[in-house]
Amino acid sequence: MTDQDKNFNYDALINREMEILDYKSMMKQKFKEGFEIGLKEAREELREEGREEGREEGILHGEEKAEIRILRNMIVNGYKTDEALRIMGIPEAQWEALKAKIKK
Repeated sequence: MTDQDKNFNYDALINREMEILDYKSMMKQKFKEGFEIGLKEAREELREEGREEGREEGILHGEEKAEIRILRNMIVNGYKTDEALRIMGIPEAQWEALKAKIKK
């Protein structure tokens, strides 16, 4: 093998190694970018889900407050507890949970 052949093979080897390093570096960068994009999208999704759950909970909480207020008014105005529950359509099994809330 001549000196020129050795240099050619050595140059080809260095070029190949440089291409591999460039490829690995590029793949790490793309992975990092993809991870950051995925993380951002996931956070946005979770925020939106949280907003929806919060709205639903707020609506339910507001309905419960109104229900308790009406029930309290009915009891204060002379309705018997079982009669007020029946009129409101509330099962008697829920009375214990509502009793503490009515006294607040």
